[in-house]
Amino acid sequence: MNLPQKQNASGQGGKYFTKLAGGVKLKSNIFRCGVQHISKLRQELEANNLGLKSASGEAQITTLLQVLMYLGDRGINTKEGEGCGYFRIATRIQELKEMGYCILSKRERIIGADGLIHHGIARYVLLRERDIKSPQGELDLGGVYDH
Repeated sequence: MNLPQKQNASGQGGKYFTKLAGGVKLKSNIFRCGVQHISKLRQELEANNLGLKSASGEAQITTLLQVLMYLGDRGINTKEGEGCGYFRIATRIQELKEMGYCILSKRERIIGADGLIHHGIARYVLLRERDIKSPQGELDLGGVYDH
């Protein structure tokens, strides 16, 4: 006995897939981090006396901290850092964190100097003290210790 084959309403169920349900297009936030961008950033830093003077770890840590302070919310990503002479920038960031600096690491997609899309590139942003809220400061004891 042959049973009729089940079909979806369109008769083509599951044949084609969209990237997201309903054919919604994904907004693409890809940062262009090519040679021109990195060159402009390096010139900006050098014009503000923030260019790297030595490849030593100590010089990189000291200068990187100043660069992060200068760039503020813009921060610096791994490829920009490499283009400005910082090798092993993640290690330098870790060393700054160990010194007590609060540095946020955000992941982003970029188009690099090679023209390829790179996923998960870290962008480092130094959080200023005014941006950091102490949980101790928000503790409300409700007048328990008022005498």
